[in-house]
Amino acid sequence: MADRPTDDNILDLVHVERDDLAIPEPVAEPKTADAPPKEAQIWAYLGVVGGVGVTSLAVQTAWTLSERKAKVLLVDLNFERGDCAAYLDMPASLTIAELNKAEGRMDGELAATFIKPYLKTENKIDQKSKPGPTLSVFSAKGELGGNDQISTGALLSFLDCVSGGFDFIVLDIPPMWRSWTQAAIGAADKFALITEARVPALHLARKQATDITGLLKLPQPPEIILNKYERRSVRGGLNLADAHKVLAVKTSNQICTQICVDDETLRAAINTGTPAGRLKPNSRYTKSVHQHVQNWLGLTKTAQQKGKSGQYKPKPAQGKNRRTARR
Repeated sequence: MADRPTDDNILDLVHVERDDLAIPEPVAEPKTADAPPKEAQIWAYLGVVGGVGVTSLAVQTAWTLSERKAKVLLVDLNFERGDCAAYLDMPASLTIAELNKAEGRMDGELAATFIKPYLKTENKIDQKSKPGPTLSVFSAKGELGGNDQISTGALLSFLDCVSGGFDFIVLDIPPMWRSWTQAAIGAADKFALITEARVPALHLARKQATDITGLLKLPQPPEIILNKYERRSVRGGLNLADAHKVLAVKTSNQICTQICVDDETLRAAINTGTPAGRLKPNSRYTKSVHQHVQNWLGLTKTAQQKGKSGQYKPKPAQGKNRRTARR
């Protein structure tokens, strides 16, 4: 009986055991910053009139970007003609009815069915070579009045769904203003009006730049690109100073880029269904568009001379609310 522990001893033992329990303190999970969602840069081109070469410029811009190892989607917003598919000699990727039926149920998988890759090999060497530029195309089968038939909601939902799957989206916007035109421009990271160096077109470009700046409340007027511009002095032509005077361009707040005229290269590219840069990489037109792309990417000649890689490195999204911009 002497060895039998008393009630007090039992309590002491219990107290000691509880104190000796190795119960770890809860450790908070390390907080890892969520990677910002990937979002494509959107580049948009709008012609002030028809026939100023917007489609050729959009196709070559998209091709130039894809050569930098970036995933690029070329979006043709002219639903009456389907110019981009025709230019690249490829079938349209969808019909207007198919896109309109997707309103309210658009998702990534469905959006992917509206896109076709641009694949063109000219010989067996191309087929055995390393994978080339990654360029995809969204271009509807043209219909009369198609720009008025298209569902704005379905179109903008498509752009939202595909934005995360590409590095760049290049928009070819037709000159006639529609309900979705403002939304497309408002969503763009880079936007330019395309015109020729002709006085009536220059006056129209100046007016549209003013109107769009006020409508979208832009901090600066949009860039104006003089396409098919001949730098050489030709009889009856406008020099750059004359064009700037008509446009009322001030170098301090507006950029005026020139894309040279090169009818031979463009004619050959269109007739063969090939981007100009793939057909004639050393042509004046190809080099001119390349310089424009370099400017929009913010790459300087100094960086190129230092041997920096031409490969595109996607940057995280900067938090731009494109859905708001498109409303």
